[in-house]
Amino acid sequence: MRHYEVVFLVHPDQSDQVPGMIERYQALIERGNGVVHRLEDWGRRQLTFPIAKIHKAHYIMLNIEVDADTLKELESAFRFNDAVIRNLVIRRKAAVTGNSKIYEEELKEQEKERERELRREQEYAERRASREAQAEGAEPKPAEQAEATATSEESN
Repeated sequence: MRHYEVVFLVHPDQSDQVPGMIERYQALIERGNGVVHRLEDWGRRQLTFPIAKIHKAHYIMLNIEVDADTLKELESAFRFNDAVIRNLVIRRKAAVTGNSKIYEEELKEQEKERERELRREQEYAERRASREAQAEGAEPKPAEQAEATATSEESN
């Protein structure tokens, strides 16, 4: 069996079907006594150039070890699936199991987004708490403010 790196692009309108597609392709590989060494879902990304008037696609990358018949079956599955707009299969010398640079960037971006969301929630909670504290505190009512202003002006 040989090692391959497979990247395929899924139509952006079909992004919700990606987990099911991945399961089907993994099952196909395992039925052929193959092994999936690495699976990365890079998510929706901008295409370098439009493909059939599509500007974004959902990227999936697999590092697999399969025989030639299973690889042909997998390529055929890509060809007959209308949701797969492009695929690329590259033969590798050995199994690659570490994260790719693109996936590392994706993970960093997700972490930054989580931190931003956490900060937003904290700021919102602080603002809400300060508003509640002001509402509970001794804030003069508008009528009391007007009387205090009038009294101070009369004394001058």
